Amino acid sequence: MNDRGEQEVDLGSLFGQVLEAVTSHREEINTLDGYNGNHGDNMVENIGLIARVLQENTSLPPADALRRASERLQSDGRGGTSKYYAEGLSQAASQFQDRSILEKGDVLSLVQTLMSAIPAEGHPQQSRAAGSVLDVLGLLGGQQGQSQSQPQPQEDDGVDMGDVLETLLPAGMAFLQAKQSGADTKEAAGQALMGALMSGQENPFQADTPRAAAGGVVVQSLLKALIK
Repeated sequence: MNDRGEQEVDLGSLFGQVLEAVTSHREEINTLDGYNGNHGDNMVENIGLIARVLQENTSLPPADALRRASERLQSDGRGGTSKYYAEGLSQAASQFQDRSILEKGDVLSLVQTLMSAIPAEGHPQQSRAAGSVLDVLGLLGGQQGQSQSQPQPQEDDGVDMGDVLETLLPAGMAFLQAKQSGADTKEAAGQALMGALMSGQENPFQADTPRAAAGGVVVQSLLKALIK
């Protein structure tokens, strides 16, 4: 019971931390936006809206809360990218249908679903030929052939943080090294992520597009909150 409680995720609190991170990088994201110069402003408003809706609906099952956030973002979101975040939240709601709670391992799926729904660049009327934000962050991560030496998923906690770190962040090698030194899955993931965060090794602004940069900030803050 206690173990389950420790694993349970409060989505409102989680996105509240995302809001803090996006707010702190608002101007950097705006600077990357050569079209309107306000992508950072829009992200602060949109993540703030998501966080408020989730915080107002903590009594609902996760899927229902995510669906309400999606609907509010679809109707009240700012900027063209809001519709893609609304789409990602809707897809996540379908993914977690019939779940009474979300656990830490589910956040990894939420990250992937959300970022996969967002085109890396272009305006809403343009195609998604450039790929998703998830694709761009994976390229920044630098696979470097790590898939051949990746450890098998661990059954002790059901959280394959190695996959996510390797896909989303350039910390996969640090993860593997920590695993080889005897750390368990969560400990190794924490070491890899925190090491990258502290050293500045992984920088979402290398993406050079406001959507990918903002998405990287969202991913960083979600994963950082996950391992606290």
